[in-house]
Amino acid sequence: MLTTISKLVMTAVFGLTLFGAGEAAAGGHHGDRGAKMCERLECTDAQKTQLQQIREAHKPAMKAEREAMRDLQQQLTAEYAKTPIDTAKVKSLRAQLDTREATFKGQREAMKAKVDAILTPAQRTKLAEFKAKHKEGKGKGHHRGGGRGDRKGPSARG
Repeated sequence: MLTTISKLVMTAVFGLTLFGAGEAAAGGHHGDRGAKMCERLECTDAQKTQLQQIREAHKPAMKAEREAMRDLQQQLTAEYAKTPIDTAKVKSLRAQLDTREATFKGQREAMKAKVDAILTPAQRTKLAEFKAKHKEGKGKGHHRGGGRGDRKGPSARG
């Protein structure tokens, strides 16, 4: 016979499993941001299609840049763990990371420009108001992860 504690543990594990599956089906942690944005802005079907095409076109390049940045971050972390630290290697990795970050930011800005071109002036205004409203509450401690700011790696932690 199962004890009460065993039953509670099994129930919790089962519940978390279902919760995780539901999140995965909903598109992960953030869900479908494009659909949510279109819902708020009352996009037409044509706009929805165009926005989806923009996101899909930029997705592979953005993913590749994120993966490259993650790899460079891991290499930096490994270098900082070594004794002695190879400062020339750290400097090189940092330069590569800065270049990748600039490329990623450029791709993101290009995508935003394409999105803005599709939206009407009223929709752009509504989007800007929404962003401003939500940016106010994004200080340290107001969202999961706490304000990371402009950190560039392990050296910025202290």
